[in-house]
Amino acid sequence: MKSIETICRVQVGCGPHNILPDWWNVDIRPFPGIDQVMDVTQPWPFEGLKYIYGEHFLEHLSLEGAVAFLNHSWNSLKPDGVIRLSTPSLEWVLSTHFNLSESNRDQRISSTFAMNRAFHGWGHQFLYSKEMLASLLENLGWQNIEFCEYGKSNHPALVSLERHKGYVVTQGYPNVWIVEATRSQSRSSEKIASYHNFIKTSYIRYVNSGH
Repeated sequence: MKSIETICRVQVGCGPHNILPDWWNVDIRPFPGIDQVMDVTQPWPFEGLKYIYGEHFLEHLSLEGAVAFLNHSWNSLKPDGVIRLSTPSLEWVLSTHFNLSESNRDQRISSTFAMNRAFHGWGHQFLYSKEMLASLLENLGWQNIEFCEYGKSNHPALVSLERHKGYVVTQGYPNVWIVEATRSQSRSSEKIASYHNFIKTSYIRYVNSGH
């Protein structure tokens, strides 16, 4: 029987069909079988975790929400604890969904819909390039940032976790980025504040201006 006092692995955004045994499975919605209903952008009740995992989850958070989630994850992991995330690849979407040399009008219209589905469908709020994902993690105090293949990891506990099928690589880009990062021993609050100001002035204030 799992208990919150002894859990050391947390899966975020598990949904009703991806519940993992031996993990504490959380989601913001009260699906049958999950361990806890939880908004991961709010402070967490855990400490000393070894692993955090989220598959096709990060893109469903606003960029501000992603920052909050990663900060709470960092605080809840023990030093050298590891986070593993998978999220759609912006590069793959751009390289596969719209062909600039296409001359057929109907195909260009269809591609326009496909591109916008990738960005706005399924509750997506922000799609990440490889560089953006690495920058986000690095500036929030994570280290040993490593991009992985589907189902593969140097950490036995993180091997073969992915459940979403259809992993492909097209024109050198995977359709999802799978990244692992380690919680550092300490981090700079000044660096975090500076980075948060950077994303606010580069993106967040433009999004919020339309509200």
